[in-house]
Amino acid sequence: MIRLPSPSACMLGFLALAFAPAAAAQEPGWIYRAESDPVELGYATPDGQAVILALSCAKDTRQIVAYFSAARTLAVRNENGAWLDDVGRRAPWPVSVTLSSGDQTTTIPGQATVGPTPEGSAVRVEFADRAPVAENFAKTGELRLAALGSVIAPPAAPRRELRSFLRYCR
Repeated sequence: MIRLPSPSACMLGFLALAFAPAAAAQEPGWIYRAESDPVELGYATPDGQAVILALSCAKDTRQIVAYFSAARTLAVRNENGAWLDDVGRRAPWPVSVTLSSGDQTTTIPGQATVGPTPEGSAVRVEFADRAPVAENFAKTGELRLAALGSVIAPPAAPRRELRSFLRYCR
């Protein structure tokens, strides 16, 4: 089994590599990591270096946290090492994230931070595994996320890994 980094490392790796050019021979696929809490399910290259979508869930929380990249940023200037948006707020900045699975769609609040370059963002959103979108994701393996003009739509997650991931959340 290929391992995703720990949640903190996953996010750091995600921030560092989300906008990096794809490796020539590396095609992304679904990776499940259950060796620690929270468990992780991600769509990434086999070496875990280019993470397109990272999902995590702590035991018995029934909350899924998703991380993905967006090409647009809210950062407009850097003051004393901190990126600020157009009204002077530090990250994380509030964003609307649309989650879809099949005929289920919802738009909920998320957060964005500056990516490794100021041209992009890292987006984080948390949603309940009981939400209609999550329930449809559990049935179909399909999940689409959109924020800041970017859309992430990986192929359906493998049923076995997805069931294990969601079972841990409950």
